[in-house]
Amino acid sequence: MKFLVLLIGVAVAYAEDSSVLQNFSEGYIQFSADVYKELLKSHSGNFLVCPLSVETVLALAHIGAEGDTAMQITKALHLPEDKHAIQQIFEELIPKLEGDDKYDLSSANKIYVKKNFEISKDFKNTAINSFNSEIENIDFNQNSEAASVMNNWVEEKTHNKIKDLISKDDLNEDTRAVLINALYFHGKWATKFDVKDTQKKTFHVTNEKETKVDMMEQTSSFKYYESSELNAKFLEMPYKGKDVTMTIVLPNDVEGLSSLEEKIANVLRQPEYRTEKVHVQIPKFKIESKIQFKDILVKLGVVNAFEDFADFSGIGAAKDRLKISKIVQKTFIEVEEKGTTAAASTALFVEKYRSGHVYIPPKEFNANHPFIYYLRSPAGILFIGRYMEG
Repeated sequence: MKFLVLLIGVAVAYAEDSSVLQNFSEGYIQFSADVYKELLKSHSGNFLVCPLSVETVLALAHIGAEGDTAMQITKALHLPEDKHAIQQIFEELIPKLEGDDKYDLSSANKIYVKKNFEISKDFKNTAINSFNSEIENIDFNQNSEAASVMNNWVEEKTHNKIKDLISKDDLNEDTRAVLINALYFHGKWATKFDVKDTQKKTFHVTNEKETKVDMMEQTSSFKYYESSELNAKFLEMPYKGKDVTMTIVLPNDVEGLSSLEEKIANVLRQPEYRTEKVHVQIPKFKIESKIQFKDILVKLGVVNAFEDFADFSGIGAAKDRLKISKIVQKTFIEVEEKGTTAAASTALFVEKYRSGHVYIPPKEFNANHPFIYYLRSPAGILFIGRYMEG
């Protein structure tokens, strides 16, 4: 089986209206934290990850997995072993990944199946009914044309923010299916930054290294929290509609990011905010990431799925033994005065063997050194990023 993953970043961290999603929430936070920690081993600068997109395609593939292959996936994703329970999670989760008239939020799943390759009826029904996935036949032998068709679909779903997710070289005569998840968010700040207030200011990459960045600035009421345990400040800024927010977690020390990242699971949990007047200064930025997920997942225990002895017998014809050969993620985010645009897509390739009145001065939140940020929606955390320098 071959996976190619392209992601914007969606993570599910909370869901107050469903016990199913509440139970899913903690496991999802742990999976997101596990992924983040593995990324630190190979990424020293900025990055953006969408654990939910990875989780979605792996959960879909898991429906067709059996034995140890299935067990390793559920353990790494911190999902229940029961397949029906997983289906119920995504049946409740996916409808929450929709926007309204104040912001754009969409998630789309699609399975491209090799012409004449027979997918099992159970897998097909689950893909359609639980994951709201489209299914389309395609000729992978015409690899250039097939890659173009799939990339066009991804570009459309991500409003042209994610391009060239799939290379023709990813496709060959052994490719049986490509599972893709695309995620897109575009929102305007509930309280936008004035462009006139944006200025070039110093950003401290380390105590010794500085750079200049475009720093946005405003003073307004926001949810704010100071953590003595994490030695950091939390700032939550809503987008119009107030269903989606960006949280920035700023270590108190210029070089405090690594200590904060050691407790990333706690960083991703929602603190007990208070609404405060805050003087905010944050960089204006655009980040694109490309992440190879195979090695990350192997380190998290998903081993069999990538080997010749993988058991994905529930996906298709028994005569074709399937395995995962590649998982790649592309993500995009742009944060500016008006708001934020973010996108991601995940593709999974399946081939044959061979996530008072007294004046009180405002709180100061000056993000002039490295920080962690994430976007949260009614479905949970959408994106998790690390900002190291402009």
